[in-house]
Amino acid sequence: MKRWTLLTVPVVALAAAAFRAPPQPAAEPAAKTVHVEMLQQGSRYVFRPAGIRIQPGDIVEFENVSGGPHNVQFYPNRIPTGAREFLNRAMPQRQGDLASPFFTTPHQKYTVNFTGAPEGTYDYFCLPHQALGMKGTIIVGAPGGPGSTINDGEPTPAQVPPSD
Repeated sequence: MKRWTLLTVPVVALAAAAFRAPPQPAAEPAAKTVHVEMLQQGSRYVFRPAGIRIQPGDIVEFENVSGGPHNVQFYPNRIPTGAREFLNRAMPQRQGDLASPFFTTPHQKYTVNFTGAPEGTYDYFCLPHQALGMKGTIIVGAPGGPGSTINDGEPTPAQVPPSD
């Protein structure tokens, strides 16, 4: 009887191990939402913060705080390869190529989901206030592409702080 018991324990243990649940894949990091204010500060019009770093899958929420109308428009020659098609799909209610609608109501919000976005540097501006310096930079993953080397007032990749 003892021999039978000694043989049964290892067989049952092996069978239990064979039928246990497979290991779960590592969980994807939760997407985060980064808030960018569009505002007037005295005679200046700004995005605050003007430069942000995010990961693919994160969401950028723009809020019209003051000084509108504002919008978000990406420079077509200062985004990564493949980003034009991505942004035109990811930007709801576009008013044109790479352009959000205009925001005239205080605290009006607009979100762009960067799930599936090509990594690189995305330079953007507010069309009504572009000549007044209302420009910004979003770095998705690692900096790269033409937005990393062309600059006329928006933050350079070196000036964009690390993400939280």
